[in-house]
Amino acid sequence: MDLTHWSNPFKKEEAYEGITRRVLSFDETLMLVHYTVEEGAVFPAHTHDETHQGVFVIEGRIELFGDHEATLEAGDTFVVGPEVEHGIRGLASKSTLIDSFTPPIEAYR
Repeated sequence: MDLTHWSNPFKKEEAYEGITRRVLSFDETLMLVHYTVEEGAVFPAHTHDETHQGVFVIEGRIELFGDHEATLEAGDTFVVGPEVEHGIRGLASKSTLIDSFTPPIEAYR
């Protein structure tokens, strides 16, 4: 079992301009990642070869685009499977999200 603390995550990096990725924990089957998204910041549309991704919006508001389009606010969730194109754009001054990936994204390890 890997334990991390908010102040000392496994990994913290700028994913894209205005988007911070904090890898909280993972094992061989599941990964939890926290994102902070500034207003206007874009995580470009992309797909995952085999990974399923679940997203929970903690605070703020984002635009989901790609194969599905929606505006999501605090408390909203969505799940995308492999080969589903998806990206987000920050619509609030600050949005925070928790993403789960199964299997984990190798590049985030």
